[in-house]
Amino acid sequence: MEQRPPGRQRFSVFHRSADEEAGRRAWHHAYAEVFRGFGSVLDVGCGTGVFLDLLRERGVGRVLGVDRDPEMVADTRARGHEARVLDARTQLEALGERFDGIHLAFVIETTDGDEGLAMLRACAALLKPDGLLVVRTLNPRNAAIRDGSFWLEPWSKRPWPLETLHVVLTDLGLRIVGAGNEPEGWQHVYILGRAPAAPRAHDERVAVAFQGEFFAYNSMATVNRELASALREHADVAPVIVPDEPAPEPSVAADPRFGALRAATRRGVPACDVLIRQSNGAADFRRPDGVGALVQILPWEYGTLPRAWVDALREGGADEVWTPTDYCRTMFLDAGIAPERVAVVPNGIDPERFSPERALEPYPLATRAAFKFLYLGGALPRKGVDVLLAAYRSAFTRGDDVALVLKLFGTQTFYQLDDGGAALRAFANEEDAPELLVIDEELSDEDVVRLYRTCDALAFPYRGEGFGLPMLEALACGLPVIATAGGAADAFLDDDVAYRVPAKRVALRGPMRGETLAGEGWWLEPDVDALAATLRHVAAHRDEARAKALRGSQRARTDWTWERAAAVAAERLRGLLARTSETTAR
Repeated sequence: MEQRPPGRQRFSVFHRSADEEAGRRAWHHAYAEVFRGFGSVLDVGCGTGVFLDLLRERGVGRVLGVDRDPEMVADTRARGHEARVLDARTQLEALGERFDGIHLAFVIETTDGDEGLAMLRACAALLKPDGLLVVRTLNPRNAAIRDGSFWLEPWSKRPWPLETLHVVLTDLGLRIVGAGNEPEGWQHVYILGRAPAAPRAHDERVAVAFQGEFFAYNSMATVNRELASALREHADVAPVIVPDEPAPEPSVAADPRFGALRAATRRGVPACDVLIRQSNGAADFRRPDGVGALVQILPWEYGTLPRAWVDALREGGADEVWTPTDYCRTMFLDAGIAPERVAVVPNGIDPERFSPERALEPYPLATRAAFKFLYLGGALPRKGVDVLLAAYRSAFTRGDDVALVLKLFGTQTFYQLDDGGAALRAFANEEDAPELLVIDEELSDEDVVRLYRTCDALAFPYRGEGFGLPMLEALACGLPVIATAGGAADAFLDDDVAYRVPAKRVALRGPMRGETLAGEGWWLEPDVDALAATLRHVAAHRDEARAKALRGSQRARTDWTWERAAAVAAERLRGLLARTSETTAR
């Protein structure tokens, strides 16, 4: 006879049987990761204790579950957890202690308006300074929930839309650090609110702060979090971070590799001796109160700098500019910026993750092609996806045993399809065109590595790049790289480790990225015929390409690491700190 579920679960139309616990664990995984390493976490509505298991596995020091159902609490205790019978609608404040984190999942919908407000108020009061509250609830905009399922639960009282939760948590003094809908299933609602940090002593000052996006899906956020994480190994210049993304991507924010970075988060720019800033959007040259020296990380792709940048830098908009390649640095020098104010601080890779030697499951691709080219980037003219499609169409036909995999980033946000979208549509309408696969959903960092390792060569005929991180990542993974010659990627790609496609410089007119240029801009126009010939050559000479790629992997994993980048940055910071101290002493 099947064992009856405990307590109120036996009356739930959504009850999952005990043999489906693995599914529940997978569902809760991202939320448990948010609390990794916390000192104490309270799980409100703990049920049978599955979430507490996950917290304990992630090194949370103290976990406590509360539930109004005695049978549920008994189940939780049977798992070895501390749990109490308590009605969260009215009795939370009776706990008499505060927590680093509180998890309130699928409880708020069992309350009416007054009860729910009281519960959220109590949760906010139980948070320690800088503590984190995670609220999860049913999605009232999902048709299945709205039109029936919600009302089938005997204890459902009212839905709590995301907008309402946002207003309430903000009113309670919490800073919203994440919010949205789960990407799968019924797309349940989640919102993360952080309590104010403890007041600092009036004279407290940090040495280095780093402002920008950190927990988002874009290349600048990748650079920011990797460089900041590596810098934190240099104790004298270890930065606190000031995220300015509207809301972090939960899977990125929950990545255990960045636990120390999450712990170093600050609300607003603190008083500091040096502020590093890299913005994903218009460059911000304002210097906040209490900031000593200001460092701007500024890559650029269009040959000539924006007029606003040149004016701001001449007027003291930054004490120092960091840019990732000599290719970019030359643009600043050509604009008249003093050489001592412009430093090359390179980007990098993690040599343990981006490696041809790691044992990884292949990324599932719907193709049987013997040779798979990969493009990974935005579908916009600067990235050259239209150039690649034209060359690929010229080089191969449907009868060739090849495929081109396009992993497109930012198609719904910062990289719109633009001319690249037109090229994709035109390609799809051609008869006898070779196989093309398009991936436009977001991938985790680990899935990106798997994708590199599953394909056979990276093709990246860019027109304009400040660095070109996908090319370095692919090279580190042991993938043959086909790329434009004469641009920023020449810093780490030469003919010994990559296939370089000749290109000519072409003038640009009009604003670029919304910025009026200080002069005539330019980018590189790759030779389509030469690219087509290179694609055919690489597909036909796989051993040669593999040998070239393995030489490149060794170079990338030795000379182009985040550890090396952080060492360069740390030396620049020490110089700035010394000059700031001298100025203060005068």
